[in-house]
Amino acid sequence: MTRAIASLSAFALLAVGACAQMPAVGSVGVGQAVEKTVYVAAETRPCSTGVARVECLQVRESVDQPWTLHYFGYEGFEHKPGVEYRLRVRGTPVANPPADASSVRWSLIEILDQKPARP
Repeated sequence: MTRAIASLSAFALLAVGACAQMPAVGSVGVGQAVEKTVYVAAETRPCSTGVARVECLQVRESVDQPWTLHYFGYEGFEHKPGVEYRLRVRGTPVANPPADASSVRWSLIEILDQKPARP
């Protein structure tokens, strides 16, 4: 009986681990980079990445989507408060990322548009 429970537990852990490593739909897969256009809100929002409270970018992929928090920023991009942006970005998978870091490194390709936010 104990051996059966141990076997089932091991199988469950392997299944959960495999699911945790599978890329989400539309995300960057293993060994492949992705490019996309994102909208960045004029203001950042507080967010938590572990014990520290930091400011995160608000991003979305189309104007009709709700804003989501982007925790790690975009390499080569400096956000200015009060300015809305449309960016072309590239996501590159990171091999063996630390537990508290993203598995994708996002970098700026180009700023497609930037304008002062409407009051």
